[in-house]
Amino acid sequence: MNQDDIVKLLRSPGVLKPLRLENHATLVTGDGETFPIRDGIYCLLKQEEMGKDLGDDCFYEKNPFGLRDWSNPQEVEAGVEVDFKRFVADAPKDARIADVGAGTGRISNYLGMQGFTHVFSIDYSLNSLKMIQEHSPNTCVWGNNLHLPLADGVFDIVISTGVIHHTPDPEKAFAECARILKPGGRFYFKTRNIHSPYGYLFHTYGAALRFCEARKSLRFLSNWFGFGVYKLTRKVFYSHLPKFDDDVLRGKYENLFIKKLITFFGNGKIKKMIRTNDLQVVSAKKSSFTHRQHFYILTKPAS
Repeated sequence: MNQDDIVKLLRSPGVLKPLRLENHATLVTGDGETFPIRDGIYCLLKQEEMGKDLGDDCFYEKNPFGLRDWSNPQEVEAGVEVDFKRFVADAPKDARIADVGAGTGRISNYLGMQGFTHVFSIDYSLNSLKMIQEHSPNTCVWGNNLHLPLADGVFDIVISTGVIHHTPDPEKAFAECARILKPGGRFYFKTRNIHSPYGYLFHTYGAALRFCEARKSLRFLSNWFGFGVYKLTRKVFYSHLPKFDDDVLRGKYENLFIKKLITFFGNGKIKKMIRTNDLQVVSAKKSSFTHRQHFYILTKPAS
């Protein structure tokens, strides 16, 4: 995708003003507001938002999510669920795709590997985007999913998998995904279900771990009965998953049980968000026995 076509789809954050390219290194609005392009990454955050804590102590900047051995195509492919592979199997390779909350590229890099040429990877973590930039041909946008710096109704496919429940305002994040979806487009959506083994564990076992973690004198209990149990469980029951050093595993464990910024959803709230944003359900199910996530494929009716 050439740079001129990319810029046509981008907007300034919040107010969504059109942008023009200046000297191949800066994006400029009509009234002179500027946004840099750094190492090929379109930096479309307001200055005051860059590096700002959104309520989780900049967790994903310190613990980039979805790490893989990107040089190993088999590992990249194994990290993507069958449902998603089926979802994009019939999509044209030039479909405009927005992976919102792309992390380090679990989905984005897979799409690049499959030959999709118009993929936008959007994330709030600059470190994560640098990994995508290194390992895929995608357009990388440093942005906030509470006000996506993208034009209305321009993407054939929008992806939000395991993202909105980690934001301060999940309903706004969902609405932003719906806003950028083209009429007739498809929306691949997953989020946490309150009525799941993980949901119950987070609010019971996880609450005890967070209590201990917050107190230096009790932190050893969190380490033994939290991180230690997590490592053992992963070794015994999830031996097929990629192997990581302890510092990476600790980030994964903390994402599940120590990090507080997470919202769990019941069916009613999900259905309300779908109705509010004028989307229609193509298919729906609960995915994964362990996590029992809400999984929807949605579409925006053609006008």
